[in-house]
Amino acid sequence: MSKSRRILHVDMDAFFAAVELKRHPELRGKPMVVGGRGDPHSRGVVSTATYEARTFGIHSGMALRLAWRLCPEAVFLPVDFDTYARESERFKAILQAFSKTVEDAGIDEAYLDVSDASDPATVGRAIKQQVQAATGLTCSVGIAPNKLLAKLASDMQKPDGLTVLEEKDIPGRVW
Repeated sequence: MSKSRRILHVDMDAFFAAVELKRHPELRGKPMVVGGRGDPHSRGVVSTATYEARTFGIHSGMALRLAWRLCPEAVFLPVDFDTYARESERFKAILQAFSKTVEDAGIDEAYLDVSDASDPATVGRAIKQQVQAATGLTCSVGIAPNKLLAKLASDMQKPDGLTVLEEKDIPGRVW
């Protein structure tokens, strides 16, 4: 990676579902869908789903009714935005200690400019460790020369991954 610019993208893993699993640990390992009022027979869309539910083809933005048809044994929970917002504030407060430049990119993700860091991967590992310790949640981190590539990198090893994309890696790993 060139010494010029290094952007780190932090993306919480299945954020709403992970927060719900903290409240409902008995649901760990089961397919769970968070969306709307939690009623798969009413109008609404999937906000997120556990990785177990995703194996059935369930994804964000899908109609709850379709999610139920794909996996009727899934547990459906309503969105609790206030709780997710509080958890978001907790993890984003941690990020402020790592960079002067933190750009909010939604309730469950942010970009940090870590161009001044001697080893951005060490910064990424430290963020992951501190987020886990403070919130009990995991995140995936991508590091690259720009925001687009950093976001792509954070998706490459989900959940709980850390991916560094250097300019020389782009043809083989991105294209």
